[in-house]
Amino acid sequence: MRVMFMMRDCLGALYQRIQRSDWTCAAAWRMARDLLRWPRESGAWQGHQRPAVLVHGYGDDARIFQPLVRYLSGVGRTTHAVTLAPSDGRVPLETLAQQLQRYVDSNFAVDQQLDFVGFSMGGIVARYYIQRLGGLARTGRFLSVGTPHHGTWTAFASRHPIAIQLRPHSRFLQDLSADVGGLARIRFTSMWTPLDSMIVPSSSSRMPVGEDLRLFILHHRALVTGPRGIRTIAEHLMDGYEHVSSPSQPNWGTGLS
Repeated sequence: MRVMFMMRDCLGALYQRIQRSDWTCAAAWRMARDLLRWPRESGAWQGHQRPAVLVHGYGDDARIFQPLVRYLSGVGRTTHAVTLAPSDGRVPLETLAQQLQRYVDSNFAVDQQLDFVGFSMGGIVARYYIQRLGGLARTGRFLSVGTPHHGTWTAFASRHPIAIQLRPHSRFLQDLSADVGGLARIRFTSMWTPLDSMIVPSSSSRMPVGEDLRLFILHHRALVTGPRGIRTIAEHLMDGYEHVSSPSQPNWGTGLS
């Protein structure tokens, strides 16, 4: 199963390169080789003192980040994967953001700078904390991954409070977007895939501020569980440290998608 998803990611990216004028067989081989590489565990981040707080999405908990946490820990990066509950939509996003706020206040000094990675709905939770609950002042980097910043049509499948808030043009999202310019004060990146079947349209993950990072990964969860997604997240948390690339494959257990 792991190999199948790796090959699907590879083929999606190769298709994109075919469309470009600089396509060559040598370039195709280099790209296929790089996409099949697994991140290398090294000491690149030893002494890097800014912890990374990982915020999960709808229906998940901190366990979805197990492969990412194992890798980041292996390279010396301190990570904190938060479980917000309930995550099935029964409570509004503001409630989950308040849980995130309490977690941060309870686990870090008031002057501790943090990085945030928000996956899917977790990106909206982190945004609310950063934009509305005082998190902006202590945020160094914020990486949203497959996040429906402008809503998703799949949210119409439920009538739970969070689903209503995550619908396109919802009052909640419009209100949160009113001061989105504040994210320009931090290192903000929106990472997404145009092949995402959970975020519809997939362009909802794009933002008018920060870095727009498009990857051709063929399913939603692989953005944070697959090797290419993990490597990309790691690189964007590195803040200028050495590039992550190696054919070695860590033992990440059964958490991979």
